[in-house]
Amino acid sequence: MGPVRRAELMLLLVTVCWGVSFPSIKAATAYCSPTLFVAVRFTAATLILLAGWPLFARSLPDDLRRRGRGLIADRQAIRWGLLLGVLVAVGYTTQTIGMHTTTANNSAFITALSVVLVPLIIFCWHGVRPSASVIGGVALALAGLWLLTQPNLKGIVAGDVWTVGCAVSYAFYLSRLNFALVRTSYLPLLFWTLAVCTVLNGLWAVLIEDMRFEPNGTLLTALIVTTLLSTLAGLYLQNRYQGYTSPSRAALIFAAEPVFATFFSWLAIGERLTGAAIPGAGLILAAVLTVELGGAGDREDGLPRLGFPEERR
Repeated sequence: MGPVRRAELMLLLVTVCWGVSFPSIKAATAYCSPTLFVAVRFTAATLILLAGWPLFARSLPDDLRRRGRGLIADRQAIRWGLLLGVLVAVGYTTQTIGMHTTTANNSAFITALSVVLVPLIIFCWHGVRPSASVIGGVALALAGLWLLTQPNLKGIVAGDVWTVGCAVSYAFYLSRLNFALVRTSYLPLLFWTLAVCTVLNGLWAVLIEDMRFEPNGTLLTALIVTTLLSTLAGLYLQNRYQGYTSPSRAALIFAAEPVFATFFSWLAIGERLTGAAIPGAGLILAAVLTVELGGAGDREDGLPRLGFPEERR
């Protein structure tokens, strides 16, 4: 397996982490106000990252690893972390707020529309046209997402509008992350992204939101699952590996999130699969395969991309 394909496989693992946490987030909104929930999980993730820094830093080059936590003071990491942290904070918060009033299916479909927005942002901002495999993958993914989620968009509710904000914010995050990763190490960048998101959501929860926190087993489980999987593991793997592929390809891989969310919702809370869900999931996976089987030139879209040691020899 080539190094780029290996990195993209790790990005697919990110969607598994997100899919596992989807039922937990939906359940948690019944016991905790949305922004406070995001603030708590990001606070916990930030503290775990700091405590386990030597373990997380094992994959860094020797010169960076020797700097230890001092690497956090890197100016580029601070600069890009502030920007990406704001985008992540807006994305996670609007999605969680939206899930309080819209259906899980609508949320999954609208959030995944970032698969369309990322190539559009790249084209408008940088003039880079999407490759044939990306265009084909987007078409397959949209059809599959519609069949899988069966969204009811006839009567738009406030939650749907909030979730559109999530899709837009996340699309900008995906398109900017590659630029950050060629300028600074992924680990301090991850720290600042988590820290900024923690502060912003904490301020929102205290100053704006009507805070609600009802401790119980369901909420505790949701916090553990979302902190360790969707927040820490998911963002760690994304920061470490997305720089080796293009934002458009990454967005298509992340379109598989609703597939895993549907599967784990069926396992965890017994949600029924509709007759159209199975072919919908198949189309999304076909979209991922389409972009994976695209020519090598599809990865060279003129945007910043990291090089593996194997490629630089």
